Formats: sequence, structure tokens, C-alpha cells
Amino acid sequence: MSTDNTTLKKFALLAAGMAFAGVVASLALAAVSQIPLFLLNISQPNVMILLDNSGSMDTIMQHSAFDPKTRYSGGFDNDRTYYQTTSNGYHYLSTGNDYVRDDKKGNFTKNSVTIKLPLPYDDTRWDGNYLNWLFYHATSSQHSTVSADAALQKTRIQTARGVISNLVKTVSGVRFGLAKLNVDGYDRFGRKQTDGGSIVRNCGDLTSANVDTSVNGVSAETWTPLGEALSEVWQYFKGGTSLYNSGVSYASPITSSCQKSFTIVVTDGEPTYDGCYRGDFSSHGCDNAADADSHLADVAAHMNSSDATSAYGGTQSVTTYTIGMTIDSSLLRTTAENGGGSYYTTTSGIDLATALQNAVNEILGRQSSASAVAVSTSYLTSNTTLYRARFDSTDWSGYLEAYGINKANGAVTGYPNSPKWEAGALLNANSARTVYTAGVQSGVYRRVDFTSANAATLAPAGFMNFSSASTASMIGYVRGDAEPAGYRHRASKLGDMVQSAPVILGPPDGYYSDNNYATFKRNNATRQSLILAGANDGMLHAFNADTGAEEWAFIPNILLPKLKLLRATPYTHTNYVNGAITVGDAFITAKGLDGKSETSSSWRTIAVCGLREGGKGYFALDVTDATNPIPLWEITNTSPSETSGTVVGLGYSFGTPLIVKLKDSSQSGGFRWVALLANGYEGTTSGRAATLIVADLATGAVIREIVADASTFSGVSPNGLATPAAIDRNADGFVDYVYAGDLTGHLWKFDLSSSNRSTWDVAWKRSGTPVALFRAKTAAGSVQPITTAPDVVLRGGYQIVFFGTGKYYESTDISSTQTQTFYGVYDYNSTSNPDNAQAANGALLTRADLTAQTVTRVDEGGGSWRTSSNNPIGLSKGWYLDLPVAGERVITDPVARSRKIIFTTFIPSTNACSFGGISWLMELNMDTGGEVIRPVFDVNLDGKVDYGDTVLGDLKVKPTGTLLGDGLASTPAIVGAGDEHEYKYITKTTGEIIKLLEGGGHSQIGLRSWRQLK
Repeated sequence: MSTDNTTLKKFALLAAGMAFAGVVASLALAAVSQIPLFLLNISQPNVMILLDNSGSMDTIMQHSAFDPKTRYSGGFDNDRTYYQTTSNGYHYLSTGNDYVRDDKKGNFTKNSVTIKLPLPYDDTRWDGNYLNWLFYHATSSQHSTVSADAALQKTRIQTARGVISNLVKTVSGVRFGLAKLNVDGYDRFGRKQTDGGSIVRNCGDLTSANVDTSVNGVSAETWTPLGEALSEVWQYFKGGTSLYNSGVSYASPITSSCQKSFTIVVTDGEPTYDGCYRGDFSSHGCDNAADADSHLADVAAHMNSSDATSAYGGTQSVTTYTIGMTIDSSLLRTTAENGGGSYYTTTSGIDLATALQNAVNEILGRQSSASAVAVSTSYLTSNTTLYRARFDSTDWSGYLEAYGINKANGAVTGYPNSPKWEAGALLNANSARTVYTAGVQSGVYRRVDFTSANAATLAPAGFMNFSSASTASMIGYVRGDAEPAGYRHRASKLGDMVQSAPVILGPPDGYYSDNNYATFKRNNATRQSLILAGANDGMLHAFNADTGAEEWAFIPNILLPKLKLLRATPYTHTNYVNGAITVGDAFITAKGLDGKSETSSSWRTIAVCGLREGGKGYFALDVTDATNPIPLWEITNTSPSETSGTVVGLGYSFGTPLIVKLKDSSQSGGFRWVALLANGYEGTTSGRAATLIVADLATGAVIREIVADASTFSGVSPNGLATPAAIDRNADGFVDYVYAGDLTGHLWKFDLSSSNRSTWDVAWKRSGTPVALFRAKTAAGSVQPITTAPDVVLRGGYQIVFFGTGKYYESTDISSTQTQTFYGVYDYNSTSNPDNAQAANGALLTRADLTAQTVTRVDEGGGSWRTSSNNPIGLSKGWYLDLPVAGERVITDPVARSRKIIFTTFIPSTNACSFGGISWLMELNMDTGGEVIRPVFDVNLDGKVDYGDTVLGDLKVKPTGTLLGDGLASTPAIVGAGDEHEYKYITKTTGEIIKLLEGGGHSQIGLRSWRQLK
């Protein structure tokens, strides 16, 4: 029986792009990380903020209508600065020997004008030109604004302190530091200072916990020797001796060759009293207060072109950004240009906040991590669209981009900076969102509008479990309608999308022949296509696939109580809708908006979604009307199992749901559509450590929970089931067998072929104890966890089950060096009872029953490749490949296609420059695990894949692996290109999309990377 013809009978879901399957390597209790592991060791940039604390920074912030370039007439000297000198009940302004009051009794005011001035009275400086505008030219409305607007009651230094504080509290992934200008005299330690500057906080030491104390300790009380201060910052980055502070030496904050370092200069004027150059710049001569017009720009140029430390390879330069508060300075502009950065000018606190955020964004290069891709067609056409989800870990913003694909060469058009649309930006501009949640009302689970007007409904237990007033504020915040005081500032309404891969919800495209499916398919042929994407803002989002506009969003009930965590400052990343999404058509009893079921069945399109680290639950929506979703059910770790009095053994829902049809004689028609759900990790129901949950698709009722591991435990389960794969063995439209791995290395086979659901069970038992098909262990006997979905193909009278081992969801996984393996195990559907030896091992087969294959690295032609052995299988029950690098593992789902098994591997690294580690793409002969039949990689880069694409010279060996480089790589999205070629699109945690031209096969089997096969 041919591979490609029979694999159409499978029901295995192949998750889109980077569905990083979580895994557990041993029986130790898991600790699910709320932060993606590949971010834990990434090199974070150093950002030193040099804050101008000269006397002029005590100048009041000015009304936006005031033009500093205009000289306004009035009773004040345009070229003088005024300050308040008394607090005896009137606000006076000093004019040297004269005084002016700001009320109607004052001699200098032509009209009755009273302006509220800030306290303390002896700090605030007022520019004479601004006072002329304020007292003689401003309107009464502008007077009122100046008196009432809190932002205009602050000085420049106060404004800068507040903005810097907010920046540090809301931006993660940056090692902030703080520097200031010295006061000529003595510092707080009694040491003599001679202008220049000093470091207040080292990079990495300015944190949300101390930023307020740190910035409030910087007072406006000195000259403006910016060039000298920037020279001091350079000494700091070099790890040298202070130029201006006696007895001070620095340790360089640079810790790796790829770490970037920056300085942001925030000032309200140009330098004063910049003296002679020192240190690296001493040969440049001497500037004085009158002509110090190049010192600052010269230092920035040197920092941008020089190596701060020889401890690492390459050049560790420092880039300089400048921000002018109420000043547009050519010197500051030149300084930024010389320093390799950008210059911003601001007139308000909002402008300053925007400028600082823009500078940080530019510093980070928006180097977000790509989480997944999905493609809209299985074969490349002129309309094929690629959708990429990505996120920015500095503020946990999410992005969903749409790109075209060039039909001629497979290139992603517009990548990386010019997508057709980006949903996050469109959502930020949308003030009229449609957001739903659901809950039990009057005994019925039904949809509820997630609006502030519904706060009273959503506040009680069973929903948000919050006070009504706080609920109203929280709802507005989560929707993005408002940002209450004290809540975390969010740069985007769309939260980060880390693990939840985008899924396309289009017109029905199945091939069912029963129950008038053809009519359903025809009636919905023009249904608007949507992109479903889960995000860690609490929502499953539905975006218009053509325009990127959000059509609706849904918050599952289970997540409502934890939405309050989103507002925390400082924010600790928390996962919400972070799991896999499955969309499929099914013939079930529909449900109305009132939550009540209809009396007859019909074809519906259903979406089932897990939460992964976001929670212990799954939820389902009826999305037949794509713009009007109907919540169907939620299953949580408190839901009843099929056994009375027992709750389901559900942990964190890492698994990808399956939507399948089973025989069930208890149902009208003799069948039932169900969701097959893995119980996941960290369950707390003793006796249900690893289970397959069979839930009625229409109601969510758990009609069968098949226990593979019945371990008893207290607290958290040491085991859990991973994503299942299902197969229709005899092509009758019903699933017969399901395969899934667990954390203890068992590959389980579940037999669901009977029409009597009470007999659905593990395929083999010995004395009532479940026995697995296979047990994965190293040659030394160490257990290998199976936590990705297997893939399954029919081969005549047997199935081949493909799966890899590995672990990557708790922080200790990064340093694991255990050998992991990829397996191809033959299942001959034995009906014999396991013998004692098999029962003792817990499995019918072990690695001793399989043939070993090996791979060898070959560096040739500018690339790194792997070649495979071709050991004969003989009478073995399959094959295995031990991954050659210590710690290398499989944590994404494999894909069987065109007589090949395709998968990526990952080698975690603590190297801060590797974006978490490095990845390989492997393509093996599915029957033997050895060399492929025909070349699959374009080795010689001639734009085609043929027998010229080999390595090792005259040996003409066909590579079976290619190095993808730094970053954790996704499962490929595969698009057929004709002429037995195909394109693979892979995202990595570097943010990169890789396009690979490869050899295909005679018969492509459909869009395997995002839709459930039917």
C-alpha cells in the first residue's frame, strides 16, 4: 500500500509553525515556566541614561501653544530666568531687584491674571519669554490649562524623572543604568569632584524597585558639561578609571560579543563648561565654555567607532542617542549622527515618553521573536499568503503580519518590514472592539459581552471574582479602552503570541460523504476567512484574513479571575491563551446564543483551543458563522470525569486538540463527534497521571477518560500525556487508533475502534495494567520523555509511528545533556497479550527491537549538512536515530511527507548570542531512518533540487540534514511548487523566516502544517 495514498486517512493534527511542544525529561516534578526559555539567556542590551541635571532643568514645562522661537513682548526680560522667592501667600517672581506678583494686584500685569505655580517655591525656574507669553498673550483658556494641567505644573527635571521611572518599570529585557552631571565641589561621599559626570546606577542596577529613589536623587544644580559626562560614560563601558571622580574605577557592563550598548542623553540645552578633553580624547585639544561646540559630538563619534573591551571578539562599540527637551539643537543632532543613534526633540512629558520609548524600540531593533507561520494554500499560487505571529519581549506586545509569496521563486514579498498588514497596529487604532467571554447564567453556559456596562454581571465568583468598580476598570483596561492610574502601561492592545500558532478558518474544505456535507460546504463556500490566534492578553483573537482587522475576541471563563495580573507594575509575564488551536467540521447538535441546544444535528465548524502554560483547561467555540462565535463549553481541572465523583486528571493543556468521529452505538446514527484531549502536565488528580480525555464535541461532557498511567501521588503529577495522533485504519471514516507519548517515555496506543464506548481503552494490558507499544530509553537506560505529537503512516498491514524525545519547558532543561532520540516504530496491530517481560518493561517494544542509524556532520559548500547511514532494517520492528550532539532534542512535531519524515531538532545553549540555542532540519527516509531516496536540499544553490545536490565529492551522498543556525526553529509550513519541488517556511526565535527550496514527491498530501486532515 502506498504511503501517500494511505496517509490521507490520518486524523493527526499538524500544528502551524512553531508549536513548541513542552516536555518533561524525568519523573521530577515539573515547574512550568511563564517566560519562554529561549529568552532566559539572551544577551540584553546595556542602556545608560545620561540625565541632564543642570540648573535650567528646574524650568517649568511649557504650554504647547508657546513658541520658544518667538520673542514675546511684555513686562519680563526675554533673556532672563525668573524664580519664586517667597511663600507668604502670594506667588512672587524674582526679576533681580524687582518683584512681580501673579495676581491682579501686581504692577506688571495689564489684565487680571492669576497663575497657579508649583511648589516648592524656591526650585522652579521660569523663562522670561514664556512669562511674557503667559501673562500678556495667552488666552483665558490657556491660563486655565496652565493652572489645572498637572503636566504643566512640573519642571523639566521632574518630568524627566517620571518618564524615566515609567520606562524602567514597563520595559523588560533591557539593562538600564543612570548617569548624571557632577556638581563642582564634593559628592555624597565627600570626594572632590571637578564637573564631568558620574554613574548613579550601573547598567542592570536601575530597576523598578529603585528607579524612583535613584532619579529623585538627581537634582538640577550644576552647569552642563555634557561632553565631559559622556566621556565618563565611555570610561564606564570600558571598565576604566574615572576621569572626574577620585578613587573610582569601573567594571565594564559588557558581558558577551553580541551584547549591544547604548547611551541616551536627555538634556534641555547645549553644553556649558565643557573643559579640556581627557582620557582617550586628550589629543583633541581643549574647549572652553565659550567654544565647547564639538566636544560632545566628538566623544559620541569615538564611542561609536571604538572597541570598549578586548575581552570578546569583534568590536563592542557604544551607540549614542540624544533627546532635546524643548530644544531643537544642531549639536545634539550631530552628536546622535556621529554616535550612530537618533535625535529626538520634545516639548512635553508625553513627547519625552514617546521619544524615550522610540529610542529604546530602535535600540532593541524590535528584535521580536517569531512564534509561528501559517500559509493559506497547499500549492503555491499568486494568491498564497503567509501569516506570521511574533512578539516583543521588552513590552510583551504581539504582532500578526500577512505577506505575499512570489509564485515564481517562493520569496516572501515585503519581508521583513513591509507586510500587507499588521494586525496589532490596526487593533490599536480600533476603538470599537467586539470582545466576548462566557459563563453559567441561569444554569446555562452562554456568551456574555465583555464590556464595562456588564461589570455587575462579570464581577461575581464564576466570572472575574472582583469588586464591581474594579471589574469595570479592569474590563476597560483589558479591552484597551482606558488605562487607569497605577495600571501597567501597554504599548499595544494585542498581547504576545508565543506558542499559540495562527490557524486559518476558511470555507469548509473537508471530503465527508455523509449527512449532506456537500450542501454545507456549498452554502459556506464564500465564508469570510479568519485568522485565529491566541495571545497572552487573555484572548483568542479572530482577524479578517484579507484586511487584518479584528472581527472579535473571546476570553475563556477560566482565565477571567487572572486577568488582574495583566495590570501589575512591574509586570511579570503570565501566559493566557497560549495553546494550540484546532478547527474542524463536525455533524453535531448546534447551540444558540441563549446557550440552549437545538433538537437536531447539523454540520458545524468548531474551534477547540488549549491554554498551555496559561491554565489547566480547554474551550470550544462554534465558528460556523465566522463573525458570530458561540461558546460551547470549557473543560477544566474541576470538571467531572466519566466516573462519578472523580474530577478529570487535567493539567496544563499543552496538547493540541483533535476533532474526530468515533463509532458509538449509544448515539443516533451510530457515531459521535468528539474532541480528543491530552491531560497535559502538573495535574492534581491522583490515579490519573497520564490520560486521554474523550469529550463530546457538542457539550464538552467527558464521556471517557482513558488512564494510561494510574500512579497515585499527592500534589502535582510527575507524568502527563502529550498531543495525540489518530488514524483511520480501514478507511471507513471513523478513527480506530490513537497514539500519544508521555513524560516517562511510553508511547501509548489507544484502541477506539469499538462502537461500545465502555471498551475504549489502552490497546494492551497485562493483569489489568496498561502496557505501551514502546518505551523510549537511552542505551544506558535513562528515560526519554515523549512530548511532541507523533506522526503516523499506514504501510500495508502495519503503521509506522514517528516521534522524537526531549524536554524544554522548565529552566533546568536548558543545561540538560541527556541523549535524545528520534524513532520510527512499526505497529503490526498485535492482538496477543503482552508477556511477562513486556509487562515488566511496560511496553511491547524497546530500542533493542529496532535498527540503529547514525548521522555525520559535513561542512561543505558554505553550508553545514548531515548525512545518514543506511543500515538495513531486516526483521527489526523499526529504527532509531540517537541525536549526535549532547542535549540535542526534538520539541516540535514531525511531519511525514513524500516518503520522508521531516522534523527539526534543537540544541539549547547558555550562550547569550545564540537566541536560546541552534537548530537543525532533518529529513530521513521514513521506512529506514537512513538516507533519502532522492536529494531534498538545494546544496549547490542553483535554484533547483536534483542529483547534483550531493556532498562528499564522487561519493555523491545525499544530505539528510541542514543546519538552520541560531534560534529555536518551528515545524516547517510546506507549500508545493510543482515540478516535484516544494518550499518550506520556518520561523526561528531570532525573528527570521527561512525559505528553503527542496525536493518534493510524486504526490503531495495537502496542507499538513495547519489543517486537520480529513
